[in-house]
Amino acid sequence: MEFEFWDNCWQRESQPFHLNEAHTFLVRYVQQYFSTDQKVFVPLSGKSLDLPFLAELGYYPVGVEFNPKAVNRFIEENQLEFSSEVSNAANGHELVRYHNHTMEVWLADFFDITSEQIGKFRQVYDRAAFIALPEAMRRDYAKHLKSMLAKDATLLLVTMDYVPDEMSGPPFHITLDEIKQQFPEGWVEELCRCSLLDTHPRWKELELSRLDEVLYKITF
Repeated sequence: MEFEFWDNCWQRESQPFHLNEAHTFLVRYVQQYFSTDQKVFVPLSGKSLDLPFLAELGYYPVGVEFNPKAVNRFIEENQLEFSSEVSNAANGHELVRYHNHTMEVWLADFFDITSEQIGKFRQVYDRAAFIALPEAMRRDYAKHLKSMLAKDATLLLVTMDYVPDEMSGPPFHITLDEIKQQFPEGWVEELCRCSLLDTHPRWKELELSRLDEVLYKITF
């Protein structure tokens, strides 16, 4: 992971990628496409309020976040009481699992986690992982994510659409063609898109001609 970049981001108080409420796409579509009898996998969960939102609706979210600042803030700001367990990945890296009866969060590198530790999922909500990684890592991410999918899985994937010459990312520009290339086993459908240009001072500073957040549903 690009640890130094994201670690520097988490040292700033205001972040355009962190929302003070559950994401609009999730609020609008989760009950339409996800079932409460299955866990919801949330890679690179940060300190997202999407996890408490899912838990309040009766889902059991499972987040993975590699930055300890984000995990600690998530626990403190939401006043969560967790039990914790420490284990090791195959490469020796430490994995910490925080959990209670409503959710769990793994402090770990996404690429260190396997289905043997975390299980397989039929429901995945990716709001921040795919768009945070450069192209080569997105290929590895897609491959690793698919190794943790159960049969008939559904992935709700949030991406960014802008003119690549105007911003280098992250968040990275993602095309529909790339999604189809990375997830050829899935059926890809665009569900919704909205402009972010007026949602945060940082986006306005960049003077982009467009910045759309796009939600795709991928069915395997």
